[in-house]
Amino acid sequence: MTSHFKRVLTHLAVAYTLDGKRYHGFSEDFTVLSTETDGPTTRMTGLLCNALTVTVEVTSYEGYDAVCWRVTFENRTEGPSPRLSDLSAFSMGYMGTDPVLTGIYGDGGVDQNGAYAPYAFPLSGRNAKPIHMEPELGRGTYNYFPYFHIKDQKGGLFIAMGWPILWKADFTPDTTEMEDGTSIPCTRIDMGQARFDAILQPGESAVMPSITLLHHTETDPDNATNHWRHFFMDCIMRRVEGDLFPPHLSGGTSWLYAEMKDATEANQIDAMDQYLKHNIPIDYWWMDAGWYWKRRGEHLSTWMETGTWLVDTDRFPTEFAAISEHGERYGVKTLLWFEPEMARLPENETDPDGIPYKYHLLGSPLVDMGDPAFVDWCFDRFSSILDKGQISLYRQDYGVNPAVIFTHPEINTEGRVGMMENRYARGYWGLWDKLIDRYPSMMIDDCAAGGGRNDIDSMRRAVPLHKTDHDYSRQDDKQSMHQSLFGWLPYFGACMVGPDRCGEVNPYMIQSTYAPWVALPCNVYADTLDWDCLRRYTKLWQELNPYYTADYYPLTAWSRGDKAWRGWEFFDPKTESGFLQLFRPANAAEQRRAVRLKGLCEDAIYELWNRETDRKTVIPASTLLHEGFVVEMEAESAVTFTFRKV
Repeated sequence: MTSHFKRVLTHLAVAYTLDGKRYHGFSEDFTVLSTETDGPTTRMTGLLCNALTVTVEVTSYEGYDAVCWRVTFENRTEGPSPRLSDLSAFSMGYMGTDPVLTGIYGDGGVDQNGAYAPYAFPLSGRNAKPIHMEPELGRGTYNYFPYFHIKDQKGGLFIAMGWPILWKADFTPDTTEMEDGTSIPCTRIDMGQARFDAILQPGESAVMPSITLLHHTETDPDNATNHWRHFFMDCIMRRVEGDLFPPHLSGGTSWLYAEMKDATEANQIDAMDQYLKHNIPIDYWWMDAGWYWKRRGEHLSTWMETGTWLVDTDRFPTEFAAISEHGERYGVKTLLWFEPEMARLPENETDPDGIPYKYHLLGSPLVDMGDPAFVDWCFDRFSSILDKGQISLYRQDYGVNPAVIFTHPEINTEGRVGMMENRYARGYWGLWDKLIDRYPSMMIDDCAAGGGRNDIDSMRRAVPLHKTDHDYSRQDDKQSMHQSLFGWLPYFGACMVGPDRCGEVNPYMIQSTYAPWVALPCNVYADTLDWDCLRRYTKLWQELNPYYTADYYPLTAWSRGDKAWRGWEFFDPKTESGFLQLFRPANAAEQRRAVRLKGLCEDAIYELWNRETDRKTVIPASTLLHEGFVVEMEAESAVTFTFRKV
């Protein structure tokens, strides 16, 4: 082991209690057994107190002052381990001048803040207070969001925790003692699995949530945001065939056929053809919940009768192959929904070939992903469906708030607190890892009744195409979510409209939906559907797609509701080009306002192309950056500008 890595282990910012003794890092009572390095990742195995084998995996990232670590405890002895508790995956004191904790809430928001609303809490001075965050419903990014940014006068630190269920994060004003005996203010940070107090039996293991840190020296908040975005794209997001997953446009019939409960192979193909004959450039066909038998030979009464995972061959006689083959002729791939963790049918109504009831947790609909046998069952069943149906994208949902189960006394007995949850999290990711190994070219869509499980370790494997279950017809709220999320998750999806308005489209509606993935759930048979509008604005969206990996700048203050303008800009400094979007909601009083751009080359001249009026204007960058240009809009309207250096 190198002296450098020994120092890393000694000072690794983790803490834990073993047999009543509190430890920080890995030095005391710790013996290194082996160390191996594979590219940027070093993996060390050691023995703690001659009782637990510990594996520490540390990854550094080229081009960034960033690191990620994962810690696993394993009992390789023949008897029970000492009690292991209070696992802090990140425990340290942060020292900086005037630090402020910034971030966003999760899907659903907190109190009246709304989904993905931003926050800022001072960590020093008279207004500093202890801050505690915990997703109390048990979905890891619902209400709260385990991505944090501490900024100070010299830069800051991004922190992301990988945990999909119950985590906690505490930021507490404190002091730390220096070598000369003086004390200075600091912020004590502690985060990890919310509850863990267990004795590991022989062969058992437990993991800490992963921690990813990105240090930076950017004092401008937009520059810091873009430093995070590029780090996320370069180092976190999964690549498919060597490239980032590109933007896509999907069509579907969820609002037309009760998700897929009333769908058939014939009506799916016919609906797909409606998009194609109107030259809407869809490249995925979205098939959601409701394609399965309740029991073999018995049709569903609602899509929620899950647990059999047998294709209803009355409605889909080729098990989706006909749909996929038809789409392939026109460059359209297929997406299919699964919800392996939810088996809602009672035991006496399940099919003998469905999910065995023995895997249910406490007799609830939640099934135990912590059981490797169940993970194998899902993998075998789902792989068969994916193969037969020639499916190109696996979509996994999770419609449950599991905290009531994972905190239940029956599975958190003395010496077992948090163990079921710990195993469950690993099984959830384990199924995805098996699917990725088998289908390396297939992306995974991470859904949890919306955006409830988009922690960083899930985002290493998947993308969130359905970031919320909030009504997609509320375009103003959608804009607010996008303004926040663009700064944290470079790839996400949006559905154009809810079921109440699926027979219509207008420029405000479609432009509010622009994101790396746009989902069209239109009633393709409605006389009110404006195909010309849909075609025009999906073609425009295609032009904008290359910029979603560029620098991002919000142009207006964040807000909810319909009383304030919203806008943002994407700019690629390599091509000196980009686009911006502006929205004037229905009750925003201002009819016109000056808009200042960001990131441009100060001495350049840019051509702005208003894609609504088709008017092009040449304006010096100095004007765009400092004075801005005036935009006038009607109520409940949107405008997209593309621009380039001339």
